[in-house]
Amino acid sequence: MLERWCEFAEPVNGESTQFLQEFALKYNMVIISSILERNINHGGTLWNTAVIIGNHGNIIDSLEYCSFLFKLGTSIEPIAFVDCNC
Repeated sequence: MLERWCEFAEPVNGESTQFLQEFALKYNMVIISSILERNINHGGTLWNTAVIIGNHGNIIDSLEYCSFLFKLGTSIEPIAFVDCNC
């Protein structure tokens, strides 16, 4: 089950963020989005990341805030939170 979630991981400037950047620019809005980030600068570590997109379509900031451990073969309920710097 965890392996399937890993397939959705992407860099901060990946497809999801690019789509939202266009949306923010088109509708003149600020968007805060959560993505499953694969941070290639840290060995491909997976993090939950909040991406802040400005109303001009620019990425204002991103914050890696935690990772999840899941019970394999069960629902997606987290069993533990671990610090991003582990």
